[in-house]
Amino acid sequence: MGSRQDDSQLNPLIERIFRNEHKHLVSVLTRIFGPHNLALAEDVVQESFMAALTHWQLHGLPDNPSAWLMRTGRNRAVDAIRKTRTQVSYAHDLTMYLESEYTLSRTVQEAFDRTEINDDLLRMIFMCCRPEISTENSVTLILKTLLGLSVSSVARALLTQVSTINKRLLRVRKHLQSVRFDVPEPVHLNGALEAVHTSLYLMFNEGAYSTNHEPIRQELCREALYLVERLTQARHAHNSETVALSALMCFHMARLNTRMDTNGKLIPLDQQDRTQWDRDMIDRGLQALAHSTRMERNVASRFHLEAAIASRHCTALSFADTDWRSICKLYNRLLDVAPSTLVALNRAVAISYLHGPGMAIDVVKQLEEDQALPKHNNSIQAVLAVLYQRIGETEVAQTYQEQAIAMAATDHERDLLQMQIDRARSLSHVRPE
Repeated sequence: MGSRQDDSQLNPLIERIFRNEHKHLVSVLTRIFGPHNLALAEDVVQESFMAALTHWQLHGLPDNPSAWLMRTGRNRAVDAIRKTRTQVSYAHDLTMYLESEYTLSRTVQEAFDRTEINDDLLRMIFMCCRPEISTENSVTLILKTLLGLSVSSVARALLTQVSTINKRLLRVRKHLQSVRFDVPEPVHLNGALEAVHTSLYLMFNEGAYSTNHEPIRQELCREALYLVERLTQARHAHNSETVALSALMCFHMARLNTRMDTNGKLIPLDQQDRTQWDRDMIDRGLQALAHSTRMERNVASRFHLEAAIASRHCTALSFADTDWRSICKLYNRLLDVAPSTLVALNRAVAISYLHGPGMAIDVVKQLEEDQALPKHNNSIQAVLAVLYQRIGETEVAQTYQEQAIAMAATDHERDLLQMQIDRARSLSHVRPE
């Protein structure tokens, strides 16, 4: 058993461990119980978490918390099967082994092997992304069930309302009653890949731009990249978009360590120390992007284009050397391929560095009138606050800043906005000689 820690140190650690292991426990338990018993799997996960919380608060954190939690989950799974096996049917291929006391513990033990858990997580994602399930429902289930996000966090990630998320969850859980826990047949893979890609993309984004109190969750980013690269190694389970997505993640991974200072505050792109970017990871991204282009030369998906944009940032020697003209052109293409208000907003930011903040303000004001984003999203207000400050209109900037801060979901989001405003204010006072 590890050393005792006070609650102020212990509770955040426990929360982080629970978040990291949630998806693994849900996936392996669903593998054992079957998709039709997803609720039972989630109950066992919660029981395991409660047992861990009680024990760790009394005795301190164990030397290997993840292993402790997995062992508890395994034991709880065996207990649940013993209590319910006369009333419940389990995963079809495991039923005969789970119903026998002689093979029960060994079967559950094998399912909890770490390699099997990683495979089960990928299977779980595909199970949620069956062709007969809509992409939006698949992604919703993965974010809520696998990543353990709250319903409000899922709604924020998908730019929709909480009531919409609850309805989607009800529909897709009902559908899972008749779904096999496995990767779809090769003939159906292309239909499933779109949802798989979107889910892993949002999984990475939740790590890089966390809606939690932690500004960055690197472990979630690493897991998403790992799963995407596992896909690229599977013979029938990837295409050029998969490889482009891995490139995009590599480019963002390369910068993660420079996006936060020693006090846990986010650092905007123009102030990051580029000498500390991971050059090996950037090279991996460049190689993957080139490979994805060779695979299908006439394909330019959202992931190809976003990766190309990220590559421009990663290969610029300084913020001042950024090829904004090329980035604006790529955003124009991205708007055609995957139109959204957020893409248009990012394009406007690029325009501000190519043609000046005045032109960008005109673009963003049009987006403001479209009302395409949910009311809880503050992206437009945040961008306008910075743009108006850059042209020296402090009072207007202050109005938008107050709106954006009031709508911000987290403290680190508020801190980053304040830092960007302060930076823009200092630059707006500088006059050329």
